[in-house]
Amino acid sequence: RRYRMFKKYKKHIGLALLLVVLVGCKSVINPETGEIFEEYIIRLGDSFPWGKEGYGWFAIFIIWPIAQLFNFVANYTGAFWSLIIVTILIDLVKLRSTIKSTVQQQKMQIIQPEVNRIQEKYKHKKDDRNAQMQQASEIQKLYEKHDVNMMGSLVPLFLQLPLLLAVFQAVQRADLIINGSFLGHALSGTPKDGFASLNYVYIVIYIVMVISQALSMFLPQYLQNKKNRHRNQAQPQGTNPQTMMIFSLGMITLFAFNWNIGMSVYWGITAMTRLIQTLYINHKYVNEK
Repeated sequence: RRYRMFKKYKKHIGLALLLVVLVGCKSVINPETGEIFEEYIIRLGDSFPWGKEGYGWFAIFIIWPIAQLFNFVANYTGAFWSLIIVTILIDLVKLRSTIKSTVQQQKMQIIQPEVNRIQEKYKHKKDDRNAQMQQASEIQKLYEKHDVNMMGSLVPLFLQLPLLLAVFQAVQRADLIINGSFLGHALSGTPKDGFASLNYVYIVIYIVMVISQALSMFLPQYLQNKKNRHRNQAQPQGTNPQTMMIFSLGMITLFAFNWNIGMSVYWGITAMTRLIQTLYINHKYVNEK
């Protein structure tokens, strides 16, 4: 029963969490200029914004501290290195839950053929309540046998999604990031501007970001498919994950083209650290299972 409820409500829970987080957010971008409203820029030395107009709970307790961390590091290292250092620090904070989530997902993929066999056995008994209960019981026993926790891949979503959104907004609002530069080029410019003016720094950062995102999405899937073929394991049934990954990559590529180049730096670093994490987890934890 828990297995069926998990599959049924996983997406709904994720969307509900996203809505809760977004309730605490506020649009800070001027639709006419595409820039951050002056009053929402977070500057080093600003007082804690408790009770400040336009600041919801999410901005006060999560976005503001992260933006100040970006400002603090940038004050000593510059904006570019601040993006690298703080992003890596945040990924290290998430590493423990990421490991647990990835291991659980890999375990579920490994035992998927056994789950399919159980479902095949009861596929002609969908109107038989007892048979469906027996199916759920057998799948649950299978998960217990292989130490698979269905909530193990969901709990990190509750922890990481708000943090991901907070970092995303903090990068847009941290004063020393917005007004920072790299190799003498302002991080406030956009890849669109870079292609129009043949600014090779902007163009290279943007292209590296897109390639990093593609590698972080598709390489782990390729390695998993390779392991499945080695085990003579059929691909899991259902929605093709590559379709969702292509869609996500297309959206990121499109959005980043019109956003400041600092966001491309952030997304590129995030993609690289995610790729390294995935490869490390697969080598250190998953391949040993």
